[in-house]
Amino acid sequence: MAAACAAVAVAAALAVARPPGPHTVPVLTAARDLDTGAVPGPRDVRVARFPADLVPTRALRQAADTGGRALAAAVRRGEPITDVRLVGPQLRGSPGGVALPVRFADAEAARLLRPGDRVDVLAGPPGDAVSISTAVRPSGPPAPARVVARDATVLARPDGGPDRVGGLLVLDVPPDTAAVLAGAAATAPLTYVIHTSTSGVGVAK
Repeated sequence: MAAACAAVAVAAALAVARPPGPHTVPVLTAARDLDTGAVPGPRDVRVARFPADLVPTRALRQAADTGGRALAAAVRRGEPITDVRLVGPQLRGSPGGVALPVRFADAEAARLLRPGDRVDVLAGPPGDAVSISTAVRPSGPPAPARVVARDATVLARPDGGPDRVGGLLVLDVPPDTAAVLAGAAATAPLTYVIHTSTSGVGVAK
C-alpha cells in the first residue's frame, strides 16, 4: 500500500510539473473542398480548435457566422474560413434587378460558372406530349431552343448537395425577365451560353 501511495504521489507531481498545453480557440473550417460561389451549409463546415496564436485574423467561430453568404474563393478541406472569404452581407446585383434562383438541367455545366459570369439562358422545347393510347411521341425535327434571358449575371452558386437534381444558380435579371425565366423553367429544361471577355461570342454549355 505504501508503494502504491508513493507511485500515485510521483504521478501527481509529474502532472503538476508538466507544462500546460497551448491555449486553443474554436475556428470554423471547411469540412470538404468547396468551390468559388458555394454557400457553405451545415455539412460543409465544422468547428476545430486552433492554438490562439495561429488563428487567422477575423476567422469565423461557428456555422451561423457565414450568414448564408457565398464563398468569394475556393477553400480546401480543413482550411479556416475568414470574413474576407465570403461575399456579402447580401447579394448585390444591378440597380433595379432582382436575384432569381434558377435550376439548370445539367449540374456539371452549372458548376463551371462563377459569381460575376454573364450568361444568356436558353430554354429547350417543352416535353413532347405522349399519346396515352399509343405511347408514341409525334415524329418530326426537334424544336429549337429559345433565349429567355440575356446578359444575366451570376450572383451565387449555392451547393444543393449530391442528392439534388440539376445545378442551382442565383442570377441577376430585370423583373420582367425574371417572370419569363421562371415560367420557362416550369415547362422546359434550361441551359446557358457564356459571354466571353474577348469576342462576345457565347460558348454553349
